[in-house]
Amino acid sequence: MKKAFGIMTALFILVLISFLLMLVLKASSVGIKHTSNTYLKTQAELFMQSSIENSILAIEGYDRIANNNCLKHIYFTSSDGKFESNITILRYYCYDKDNNCPNCDIATNIKTSKSNGNVLMNIIVQTTDKVDKKIRFSKVTIQKP
Repeated sequence: MKKAFGIMTALFILVLISFLLMLVLKASSVGIKHTSNTYLKTQAELFMQSSIENSILAIEGYDRIANNNCLKHIYFTSSDGKFESNITILRYYCYDKDNNCPNCDIATNIKTSKSNGNVLMNIIVQTTDKVDKKIRFSKVTIQKP
């Protein structure tokens, strides 16, 4: 009778240790997923800031007067292909003292020269199909090119 009790105790201890090891593995996998998600979100936020700066450069390089229209959409993809950025320019604000405001439907005349050249943009950054985790950030901002 004592030998059977020892085998039962040993089996119970083995089951208990395996359960505790499974809990440790589950906790470590959750920690790894959290760290990788945080890293991916930080990359997306940095790519959004880079997209804003690149769109300002694209707006500065675009000649609205000569083309007689406004730049409305800008699209960027990250160099590693993980993120894509879709920028929609919602409004151009221009001080129309000399009547040189571009002739397009999103240009708005303003009454002060302090805000001349400001641009209202909607930026959407999302992951591409190369990434398993789907992340999407959206931001509306006013920038001065």
